[in-house]
Amino acid sequence: MKLENGDIQGELDIGLVCELKRTSFLAQQLIKSEGDAFELYVDRDGGSALKFNAAGDILRKLVKMHVFSDDRFGELYRFEPYIDLVVRQIADAGLHHTYLSHKRAALCGDAQVLLALFNGCVNRIRQEAKSKQFQSKLKNYQRSGNKNYKELTEYVDALFERYSRLLVLRVDLGYRKEFSKTTQAEAKQDREHLFQNTRSNKLFGDMVGHIWKLEHGPDKGFHYHMMFFFDGSKVREDGTLVKRIGQYWLNVITKGRGVYYNCNADKSRYKSCGIGMVDHRDSLMRDGLGKAVLYLTKIDLYMKLQAVGRGMGKMERPRQKDPRGRPRAVPTDSTRAA
Repeated sequence: MKLENGDIQGELDIGLVCELKRTSFLAQQLIKSEGDAFELYVDRDGGSALKFNAAGDILRKLVKMHVFSDDRFGELYRFEPYIDLVVRQIADAGLHHTYLSHKRAALCGDAQVLLALFNGCVNRIRQEAKSKQFQSKLKNYQRSGNKNYKELTEYVDALFERYSRLLVLRVDLGYRKEFSKTTQAEAKQDREHLFQNTRSNKLFGDMVGHIWKLEHGPDKGFHYHMMFFFDGSKVREDGTLVKRIGQYWLNVITKGRGVYYNCNADKSRYKSCGIGMVDHRDSLMRDGLGKAVLYLTKIDLYMKLQAVGRGMGKMERPRQKDPRGRPRAVPTDSTRAA
């Protein structure tokens, strides 16, 4: 993937999202499982060993997931309740993936101790998952994630109520490796500086909206995933416009400390493209745009950045058009932006 003016990843960490999704799925499977996760059996020589039942295999897979050993999460992120539950319980039990290999279980001389340890861990996970406190935490977390996505989609719909065509830009703004230790407060200051300048800079003269999302990576540090919306009746050449915004971030806002990735320069790699010129009648492009918005919030399904202040935001909604204007056509799949 070609990156511009630095090494910031031009997308959310898909591998991380998949890892978290898999961990959450396994945690839920373990909670639904029944019976002992492990049993004791005696081999031909009279020695004791552990037998892995279905729940035992799930536990073995869980402790091998990177979220249990990757220190990049630290105190910056809060896991969704299912992941948080298994991470805490497995940590409290002091489990390590070498204990949970079939080979290790067969060779371990103190199988009785391990039997109590592993089954106890699984039972505590199941019990906590049934508690009212956990169920309340789960509902609150899911409600928060759904609320963010709902607000952003309603915001985009409001833009289309006001403008018949939108030029949609996706750009990631961050910092060079040597400045990856930029603090959250400094990143916030740069973002506010950027948005303050949009009010008077001609580069943003036809901008009608924006969405931003703060993230943090172990190598990239703090960075922003942003969507800018321009009046499609006044501007074109989205790739060029994103490049100019990226250069403005790099040279003016961050004084050379910054880096950016131009998502619009390589739209063909997106399966469902929702960036570029989008006509309000084009249901396929608008569906792609909806997925792009979901993409910005997807990592929140599994873990959330503990931001100081807001971790996501948008520009104010536009004023509605005069209702006496010409009625709009109903969107169709075949309609394409001019």
